[in-house]
Amino acid sequence: MDEISVFIQLVERLGVPIVVLGFAGWYIKFLQDAFSKEREAMREQEIHNDEQLLDVVKSSSDALVEMKTALAEQTSTMRELLATLRR
Repeated sequence: MDEISVFIQLVERLGVPIVVLGFAGWYIKFLQDAFSKEREAMREQEIHNDEQLLDVVKSSSDALVEMKTALAEQTSTMRELLATLRR
């Protein structure tokens, strides 16, 4: 009940326009703080997603290198077998 009387006294002393402007300023600050928190959370999520993407790329690259090595070894073995068969 005390908050209501304080609000009524503010309106009576300062006037409606000043109280509305004060509330509007507070609301704008509240929205900016909320947007700032949201942007920070999104930035952290993007950093996390980037790290996961880098891990996937690294593991894919490692798998491709292993496949390349295995293919080179198989090619070498096939050449040796063909050379043996031609003799």
